[in-house]
Amino acid sequence: MGQVLKTYLGLFFLLLMGLVGIGVVAAGMEASAARNYHADVISEIECSNFNAGVIDACKNQAKRQGYDLTVENLVYDTEENQQLAEIILSFDYAIPVLNLISNHEIRGFAR
Repeated sequence: MGQVLKTYLGLFFLLLMGLVGIGVVAAGMEASAARNYHADVISEIECSNFNAGVIDACKNQAKRQGYDLTVENLVYDTEENQQLAEIILSFDYAIPVLNLISNHEIRGFAR
């Protein structure tokens, strides 16, 4: 009887470890996707020469994908042309099995 209990307890812990592992991997993939999206936004803004329409389109697309995108204008040249902007992407890092949810930010600069 004791052997059956140990077997089922072992299987339960194995299943629990598998679910936690899947949750950690899924959260890591979400963080990787957010980093890639952040790099794409910076590239798009730089290629458009800080066009306000492109920045608004990036913000709308980020909202549709569940991110919060903030673009802060930092540096202008003598002719009032923008030369640098800080791009902040906020997203939720979640592991549902452990009921862990935290807000993470990725910061970068468009030049």
